[in-house]
Amino acid sequence: MGTEWMGRYRPLVAELVRHSNCAQRPNSPRTFVAEGINLNAHEWQVFEYIVEHADDDSHMNLISDRLGIAQSTFSKIVKALCGLGLVDKYQTTRNRKNIILRPSEKGLEVYRKHSADLGRDTFDSFFSALESFSDDEVARFTTALRLLNDTLSVPAEARKVELNKI
Repeated sequence: MGTEWMGRYRPLVAELVRHSNCAQRPNSPRTFVAEGINLNAHEWQVFEYIVEHADDDSHMNLISDRLGIAQSTFSKIVKALCGLGLVDKYQTTRNRKNIILRPSEKGLEVYRKHSADLGRDTFDSFFSALESFSDDEVARFTTALRLLNDTLSVPAEARKVELNKI
């Protein structure tokens, strides 16, 4: 049995699989971010999300779902980021169980100083390859990737909803 069912998309699927495996390496190397601060790719992605959504009241469980990171792994990453002084934890007065994350002043300063360099190192060749795509083509590809991610992150059994009449 072959992979003919993928048709012209086989090379794309192969690269998506490779990308997923590269991104999930448990011991990804740490990159220098600032004096005394070295982060791996997952830590940087969580940190960047928190900076980008600094005014959002999403709690930790929601953020881990949005990023596709297991809650236990996400909690360890948040603990590390807090330990480095990059992120602060808050509770709302209405629900003390939901932890809200905010970048600290130190975190914002570190991000401002180092995000452009880190982004360039990682994404320059990727963005260059996409330069000839129109905004609409980028948006359509993003939608296709989001649909794939949604399908992969929720098992088929969980997507099927049974209704019970009440």
